[in-house]
Amino acid sequence: MRRLGLFMLATLLALGVFIGTTHWRANAATQLGAFWPPVDLHGPGPYGIASVYGERVWAQRSRGPAIDPYVRPDFAREMRALRPTILAAARRHNRPELSGMSDHDFAVVIALLMYNEHYGWFEERVTPVQVLTPFYEDLQRETNEAGIANLSIWPANIRPSVALEILRQQMPLPASTSVMTVPITVAGSQIDISSFKSQGALYAAITKEISQPTLAVEYLAANLDRGQYRAHVEHVAVTWRTLAAWHNQGIVSPRDIRANAVASDYIHRSSAYLATARQLIDTPPLWQRPVQ
Repeated sequence: MRRLGLFMLATLLALGVFIGTTHWRANAATQLGAFWPPVDLHGPGPYGIASVYGERVWAQRSRGPAIDPYVRPDFAREMRALRPTILAAARRHNRPELSGMSDHDFAVVIALLMYNEHYGWFEERVTPVQVLTPFYEDLQRETNEAGIANLSIWPANIRPSVALEILRQQMPLPASTSVMTVPITVAGSQIDISSFKSQGALYAAITKEISQPTLAVEYLAANLDRGQYRAHVEHVAVTWRTLAAWHNQGIVSPRDIRANAVASDYIHRSSAYLATARQLIDTPPLWQRPVQ
């Protein structure tokens, strides 16, 4: 009850800031019409519409100028530390015969989605709310760990139910309640699914894993691995947009993406972080750089 009370207090505070804010940041530059819809829109992570508690509300952001790809300094440092983890996860989970991507490009996609999950549209437009972001992320994690919820968990913004599908090597089939078994493993996971007597306890254990940055990267990469298989099933070419839509909404076909405002907006936001993601993957730490 104490945690619920804290969450309600944070929500009320955020709402007060939202109502009282008269100057919203003008987001930078490129008009959406310049590249929308993308010609190669191919493209689970958290599934479902983001209108429920535990999801950032992507759908409510109107299409407009590209966002300012702001990254918190502490998260920028964390991403630099995660660079080797991202590269290793890309080598494990990229399937060039399905994706047509190099491991390098797959690593860029992983980094891109990690950056995009850093903030939602609300935090971007009402900047004072950004100070509350770590607070409600912690609350969602603690609520899951109490075994009473299935909320998306940062830093990769994955639900325990989706992580469980990954651990079970299940990939949902389109327009069906059936699943396909795919040869995917989560490196570093210590979870034995059969050892849990309740779903709540299992979700609590999964939450602890997906809230760890290194394992969050691994679960995200494994999820994108599933996206490659789903694209293959639907005869869709794999691009970063394909994988972004899969992670956000569990869809890959261009028609489904165009019909889904949430996925379309997610892709639009993600595009702002492409340069940041490429720079991270292309820039090794100083100790790895050749001596001139």
